[in-house]
Amino acid sequence: MEKTNVTRATREFIQSALPGFPLVADSTPRSLRSPAPLDRERARAACAPMGALSTVVVTEDAHQRRRTWYIVDPDPALAHHYAAHGFELFAGCKVLIDAEAMRPVAMIDLDPASSRKETPAPCGFNPYWDLPPT
Repeated sequence: MEKTNVTRATREFIQSALPGFPLVADSTPRSLRSPAPLDRERARAACAPMGALSTVVVTEDAHQRRRTWYIVDPDPALAHHYAAHGFELFAGCKVLIDAEAMRPVAMIDLDPASSRKETPAPCGFNPYWDLPPT
């Protein structure tokens, strides 16, 4: 296998040919180690006063800053708490919580009917994999 040494001129030419795909700068060191695992039990305990923890989401922006978010099934008894933050609870909703501030940020409406597949499989019914029609 032949290895190439990318010069500045080559990098600029490739960047001009592929404007939507920026090359990784040499100055940004990449760690070979994976990020630390999230402590889900600690997150579950932190979210317990607001509801039941459903999912932990970690986002990373363009500057490699990581943010952690919790998706919680809200406790209906705390509807007044969510109303104070401007959120009206409804059946089947989820709440997005900023993990640093532990404040609700947004409501998430997951419609279970939209995730169901109404059309049959493109190759027909497979009794080993598909559920029988009801």
